[in-house]
Amino acid sequence: MTSALGDRVVTFEEFMGDVKEKIDDVDDRFNDRLRTMQEQLREFVWDTIGSSEDKLAGKDDALEFMVTALKEDINELKGEIKIFKAAIGNGMLASKSKPQAMDMPKSKAFRGARSASEVDNFLWAMEQYFHAMSIDDDATKVNTIAMYFTDVALLWW
Repeated sequence: MTSALGDRVVTFEEFMGDVKEKIDDVDDRFNDRLRTMQEQLREFVWDTIGSSEDKLAGKDDALEFMVTALKEDINELKGEIKIFKAAIGNGMLASKSKPQAMDMPKSKAFRGARSASEVDNFLWAMEQYFHAMSIDDDATKVNTIAMYFTDVALLWW
């Protein structure tokens, strides 16, 4: 019985040795597989980082180009503003040209004659004067005509 028990112990020890070898083999394969996965993960992470860097570098270049273009536009607009300010300062952009001083024969003063033809002639002469002098403002016309009424308080009542 001892020998049978001894045989069984030896068989059990051999079996345990085989199990230990298999466990070591599985452990080695697991560790190898784990290292391989770790390397693959590391490569994936570095590839992703590199790809992201490339994309960001491209976007950075595009952004720098846009900023440069905007700065050029701003400088161009500043130049135009300077030109406009100078033009406004010199009066070049007035909405109407100022009447030039010209030799225009002035109408004769109205002396209060009650003749319709004289009143008509006076008004026609004044309209021609206003047209030649480029006077369009009614207030200016009224003030100018008032200077031509001499010795007349009222035209007619």
